[in-house]
Amino acid sequence: MSIVRNLQFVYNKACLRFYSMAYYPNKTPQVIRDDVVKLNKIPKRISCIINLRADEEENGGIEGLIGDISELAAWCLSAGIPSLTIYEYNGAIKSSIPELQRYLTKNLRSYFGVPVPTFCIKVPHSNITLTVGDESSTPDLEISLLSRVDGKPTIVELTKTMSELTANKELSVNDITVKLIDEEICELVGLEPDLLICFNPVLDLQDYPPWHIRLTEMYWEPDNNNVNYAVFIRALKKFSQSKANLGK
Repeated sequence: MSIVRNLQFVYNKACLRFYSMAYYPNKTPQVIRDDVVKLNKIPKRISCIINLRADEEENGGIEGLIGDISELAAWCLSAGIPSLTIYEYNGAIKSSIPELQRYLTKNLRSYFGVPVPTFCIKVPHSNITLTVGDESSTPDLEISLLSRVDGKPTIVELTKTMSELTANKELSVNDITVKLIDEEICELVGLEPDLLICFNPVLDLQDYPPWHIRLTEMYWEPDNNNVNYAVFIRALKKFSQSKANLGK
């Protein structure tokens, strides 16, 4: 069995190397636009699960995490995707917003020149919003940073709040509907993504907010453990071929 797994691993790694050579944006938005223009549709909201790697690893630590987010932001802007959600289990990046803002600006300048596209960084659970650029207009890209606390703990917190309101007769039991819960969770965490990309060797959702993936298309590449453009564009291609199957 281990021999078969080893062969699968070698094959998957070979495929990933081929994809990386076939899809390489070279920090050029037009290259990305040329890849995207061929697609039937693209998501309006995309979410990515990424990991904080050990400091001694390549692209590890907070700096590596910031670099990954900055690249994803540039790819989304180039592809015309206005909303990017980053999920990292521990929320390590949430304490480094100023550093993220500076590196994002630097990286977007290398892609788009001056002036850089406007963007805002949101940390829903902390009510933090940082806008870079013209604050009077809608940003070109909205980046939300989520972690484990935005998943099941938020649902538990909302349940307790509704229970207290009901006990105090400030909220009727009849008023507690799926629509109300959906509205409250979206207000607390954000809207459900159209596409979720897991940049991990296996599809591990890592306690991603469960309410937000009911209708979400998911994508990952077996044995991949890096944030790279090849996986990003292949995820968009799969999404363009997907059909939404809604129950009646």
